This record gives sequence, structure tokens and C-alpha cells, in this order.
Amino acid sequence: MCTPPESLSHDLDHHSLRDLSAVEKPIEERKFTDQEVREILKKAVEKAPSRALVKSEGLSLAELKAIGGEVGIDPDRLEDAARSVALGKGDRPNRLVGAATILNYERRVEGELDPAETPEVLSLIRRIMGTQGEVDEIHGSLEWRTKGDSGERYVTLFSRDGTTTVRGSANLNNAAVLTYLPAGIIGVILTVVGFVTAAESGSLMGFAFGLSVIPILYMFLRRILRSFSESSSKRLQEVVNEVARLTEKSQSGRTTVSQDPGTDPQKVGEE
Repeated sequence: MCTPPESLSHDLDHHSLRDLSAVEKPIEERKFTDQEVREILKKAVEKAPSRALVKSEGLSLAELKAIGGEVGIDPDRLEDAARSVALGKGDRPNRLVGAATILNYERRVEGELDPAETPEVLSLIRRIMGTQGEVDEIHGSLEWRTKGDSGERYVTLFSRDGTTTVRGSANLNNAAVLTYLPAGIIGVILTVVGFVTAAESGSLMGFAFGLSVIPILYMFLRRILRSFSESSSKRLQEVVNEVARLTEKSQSGRTTVSQDPGTDPQKVGEE
């Protein structure tokens, strides 16, 4: 059934008045939606890039969590983001290839790895890393690794003195070689073809083509490798954080159980 023109006009007027009243409502009395809060914070930071956002000595992780909690940010996710920023600065890009090819991330948590939890830990690692990999267990330590054409990746856990260290690492040198070598050979061939064409025809176009192939190809390959390196870095950081969090939760659960005396087996059946 078609809406009569009078009814449609009334609905439009109603919505317009409602939207107008929301805009005209004093900002002190407004309640901002989640999307509006995100947009406000983003604009506030962008509008004052030259002013310090924190005190001169910086903020601790606990203070960051407190601030995040006030705006509804999950403390665990905020800690992951903080670790990502702090650890990401440790990735030293190879100046020649334009990306970090050696990645290392480490996190230490309270509690020791329970051998009974190994299957759950491995399932988590395999899910995040996206491959089955190989596993070694030696004297309470656990190592997961995978090797391929794109490089080597390792996730290790070892416990000592009541703490567990989770370490993720990757060697992407193979990926750099496979990215640059084949394309570099093609680029050299195209450059030679351009110069030969220019020499035979006397065309400046062929000469310009020969000069431009290598630089353009180089910039394009740098971008590809950088994207791959950043993706690998994020995945390693995620697996280290998630495994560490799982270990902490398991330790917390064991502590709770040990503190609960439960039922004394000596008293069962005495009544």
C-alpha cells in the first residue's frame, strides 16, 4: 500500500523535528553514542597534535588501563595495544629491503606451564599462526615451529622459578630473497631491452623506460615486503599475548582451587 502524501510529509516533519531537537539540545545534557565517542576522541587528538597528551614523565600501563576503563576499553586489549607499540619499536627494518626481516617478541607472566594444558596451548598457537607446525617438548619447555619458503617462525614457552616466558620469533630473510630476486631479474631484463631499443631506434622513450623500470619496481617490492613483515609481526604479537593470557588464567584457576579446601576426605562417611 502506498503511503499518502500527507502521511509521508508528516513522518518527514516528525523525524526532522526529532533530529533538530537532538542538535539543539544543550551539549551538557547530551548522551553520546559509542560511535560519537570514538569520533570525538579521534578529532580531539587530531586537532592538537603539537600539545602533549600526557604528563612529561609519561603514563604507566596501570594509568593507561584506568583511563581506558573510563571510556569502556577492555583492559586486556589495551595492554595488548601498549605492548604492540612498545615491542614494535624493537623491529629494526632492513634498510636495503625496507622491512624488518628478524622479529622477536617476549612476555613473562606469573605461573608455570602445566603439561596438561599443552594441547590447549598448541591449539591456540596453530589457530593464530594458521598452520600445524612441528612441536618439541624438552624438560618442561615447549617449542612450536614452522619452516617454509617464506621463512621460519617459532613460538616457545619455558617455565622457571614460578614464571613462564612466552617468546615469538621469525626469520623472514627467505621471504625477502623470494620477493626481490625473481622480480629483480625481470627488471634487469626489461631495463636492458629498453636501452637496446633506444639505441637501435634513437628513441628517448625507450631510454626513459629503461631508466625507470628498476626504481619503480624497487619501490613496489619494498611495499609488498613491508606489508608481509607487518602482518607477520602482528600475528606473532597476538600469539604471544594470547598464550601469555591463557597461562595467567590457568595459574589463577589453579590458585583458586588450591585456596578452596573443599571437602575433607577424612570426614566423608563419619556421620
